[in-house]
Amino acid sequence: MLTFTHIADTHLGHRQYGLKQREDDMVSTTRAAFQEMIEERGTDAILLPGDLFHSRDLRPKVLHQIEQELERIPDEVPVLVSRGNHDENLTPRDVTWLNYLHQRGHIVFLQAELNADPETAWFNPYDPDDPGQSAGFYDIDVPDVDGPIRVFGLQWRGAKTGQALQQVANGIQETNEMHGEPAWTVLLAHFGMEDEVPTLGGTVTHAELRDVKDVVDYLALGHIHKRYESGAWIYNPGSPEAHNTREGRPEWEHGYYSVALDAGESEGSGDGAGFDVAHHPTKRRPYYQIEFDVTAYESPGDLETAFQENVRDEQDAMTEYCSRDEFTARGEPREPIVDLRFTGTLQFSRGDFRTDELAEWVEDECDALYVQVNTGIRTADVQQLLSEIDEDEVFKDGQLNTAALEHRVFETIAKESIYDEQADDVADVLGNAHQMAQANEAVEDIRDSVSSARQELFPELEDDVVLDIEEDPFADAETGGEASGDPADSDTDVAAEGEEVEQ
Repeated sequence: MLTFTHIADTHLGHRQYGLKQREDDMVSTTRAAFQEMIEERGTDAILLPGDLFHSRDLRPKVLHQIEQELERIPDEVPVLVSRGNHDENLTPRDVTWLNYLHQRGHIVFLQAELNADPETAWFNPYDPDDPGQSAGFYDIDVPDVDGPIRVFGLQWRGAKTGQALQQVANGIQETNEMHGEPAWTVLLAHFGMEDEVPTLGGTVTHAELRDVKDVVDYLALGHIHKRYESGAWIYNPGSPEAHNTREGRPEWEHGYYSVALDAGESEGSGDGAGFDVAHHPTKRRPYYQIEFDVTAYESPGDLETAFQENVRDEQDAMTEYCSRDEFTARGEPREPIVDLRFTGTLQFSRGDFRTDELAEWVEDECDALYVQVNTGIRTADVQQLLSEIDEDEVFKDGQLNTAALEHRVFETIAKESIYDEQADDVADVLGNAHQMAQANEAVEDIRDSVSSARQELFPELEDDVVLDIEEDPFADAETGGEASGDPADSDTDVAAEGEEVEQ
């Protein structure tokens, strides 16, 4: 019996919400998972298909921490890593931190050579005496079995993944002809699967994997932070930690897989033969959602009183949820991150709705590590606008002119904020940000666009203004839920002077 474990998207170095504790969480959760893999699962190898790091630009402390954790892993347990989009973001570099860890012997960095032949990927074998900067495949010997487990790596390819997969399928076949047939074949890769997790921008179809399936027994995926499986050969474990409020919901499973291979079973055939796969939740920080409908309250005082009663009523349920085994540390519940969501129609001025004060109260009352505020509300004026808007303005040839509707709504919102004097220009900025989000453009690009426009329109404001762009204002109106165009519910803050701005 041989066992390997499969974890992904550790995102070491992610200082979520700017909190040092969250950066430390990423390390401690990964440490606990590695320790459990070795001491309880008896793993013979650790597989990590992408996003070991949150960014290629590491602080020295983060690099030192991961080296310490990798040094705790026994020498006979290889850590096989492929590259994710966060490991090598923006402009590629000749040498990355994955190359460094590979050369230091902490990991085996696996990637395919895709440029030499447009039809076939080249995979060079790992040589412990001359590791180079990376390898293409790594053989794990299996006692009493004719052939090794052969592990290949495919780096993040984004929109070019489909083409790369065809090269990989051909390359694996040629590699096996050159180096001998393995007993089982594993491929590490970093991409999302279309239709498996709706709204998260999966780019690879099952049809594109048809040739890969013929030569791979276990496809070890990363990239999507939610557990999913497909066809008894595709496995995605979910990130060890949740990285935003959407990922923190109970239906999002996070953890790692242990995969046992029985030497008495038939050899691999591309259909998962001989594998026994189990998923294990990671020990992580809990998220807890509190939702409050503001519609019924005519004044800030009435709303605050009712809100506080609602939170107190939630506390027993919160304590019970946070006491689940995966959320405890040394037997005690971890301080939660609270996902505070306001919904409904606000009956008084948006400027009198002090979400920052309510969030501060929740943080103290609930002993929360952090409170993330998400406002999906409309003001009464916006509600009035939606009911009275001129059909000729927002309908053209019988079709809804969403751009005109968005502009009117965003303009009305801006008039209730500190941006009143340039409401029309602010509406244009918000509309552009919304379109970028729907197009799944990078959060950093959306933030830069909003920041640049803000500097032009309001040069007198401080440089650290942000605008909460997490929620889609039309989600409830058009889809009945969260918008599919939101880039992975990014929790990204891009509001003026700390104020939440309704989208």
